[in-house]
Amino acid sequence: MSSIRSLTIAVCLAFIYVKATYGAECWSKNACIDTSVCASKGGSSQRGLCSGASNIQCCSCSNCMDATTCKARGGVSHTGICSGAANMQCCKMGSVVEPVSGTTPTNRMLTDLADILRGAGLTVVEVDGWKTRGHGIMASAKGILIHHTAGPASGDFPSLRVVRDGRTDLPGPLSQLGLGRTGTWYVIAAGRSYHAGETIDNSIFGNSNAIGIEAEATGVPSTNTGHAHWPDVQYQSYIRGVKALQAAYAIPTSRVLGHKEAAVPAGRKPDPNFSMDEFRAALNQ
Repeated sequence: MSSIRSLTIAVCLAFIYVKATYGAECWSKNACIDTSVCASKGGSSQRGLCSGASNIQCCSCSNCMDATTCKARGGVSHTGICSGAANMQCCKMGSVVEPVSGTTPTNRMLTDLADILRGAGLTVVEVDGWKTRGHGIMASAKGILIHHTAGPASGDFPSLRVVRDGRTDLPGPLSQLGLGRTGTWYVIAAGRSYHAGETIDNSIFGNSNAIGIEAEATGVPSTNTGHAHWPDVQYQSYIRGVKALQAAYAIPTSRVLGHKEAAVPAGRKPDPNFSMDEFRAALNQ
């Protein structure tokens, strides 16, 4: 009897060894991401658990907590590397305040938008009347909200008229800035624009305090990973333009959110249809 028991134990241990050595996998296929993106989220990477290129490794977080709790403690939460409910996110501490140059504007029209973008080497179109267009002045520019238009499938910025003039249910302007598929920036309004709605913190991400950017895209398919459905020239211009605005207005990367991240209730907005974690990681490079 003892010999049978010993043999059983030996077989079990051998199976565990083989499984651990040759069959180990990442805890979630969605957590197989670029190591730099993992680090930007506050996670740690482990090699050998994901297929693909050497930079694609299994990302996990040792500081998972409720997103609201994370914010209250002065951290920034990131999705995708914690198991459990959607509110359980990786909390990266000490990343709310980041060193940036510039000065946060207060109670004025943002009449320097075109100069800021042009100074970054970007192609800029100034829409007639933009310097006086808006629903009043901006209280500040503490945050940046990233959007897509969900507009037509062709054309550089066919949504210009709607963003400038509004819809039957919402008067324009609907954002200060537009971004075409060619990477061209359209400066539409210097004042308050109706792009945000209710947010997780209106003092930062509300219409009076956040710059809205409407980038031309159909918005399909709806996804939170990568940026494969965006022209690279447009995506790279998005990054360069936001970096320039951050530097000019002293906006840390932690205050650059997608509308889908800032809007309340959660799930109210799907834009933009690319990974905001990847986008923010690019802003820090």
